Amino acid sequence: MVNTLKLLLLGSLITVTLSGCASSASPSASPSGAPADFSGTWMGGNAIGTKDMTLHLQQTGTTVTGTLEGVGAPDGPIKGSVGGNTIQLSAVRARFEPRLVIRGDLMDGTLDGVPLKLVRFGGPPPSSR
Repeated sequence: MVNTLKLLLLGSLITVTLSGCASSASPSASPSGAPADFSGTWMGGNAIGTKDMTLHLQQTGTTVTGTLEGVGAPDGPIKGSVGGNTIQLSAVRARFEPRLVIRGDLMDGTLDGVPLKLVRFGGPPPSSR
């Protein structure tokens, strides 16, 4: 099951990355300059494979709330703010402060100095992307 999930995640990352390279405009940024939409379910982990996580995010304007699963002590409620295509998150229960950048259905950033990558597996309707 874990290997299947990892293969699915890797395939999704490759597909979304290649489709993003073919586009001249960012699918996550709106033409009106509104913040990117981070809503949805995001799954991924860090580059060294020691953390697998799931984020469930809801966004209203530049404010994001949701839950975090799979990291340990910080699991539970999270909140954040969006500026352009960047989100700054924090956990209510423990230290968790990644800064992530969205590109379509991919999020990249760092957690404790280690690269972090997440893929959206559910999110806003296509008309809002």
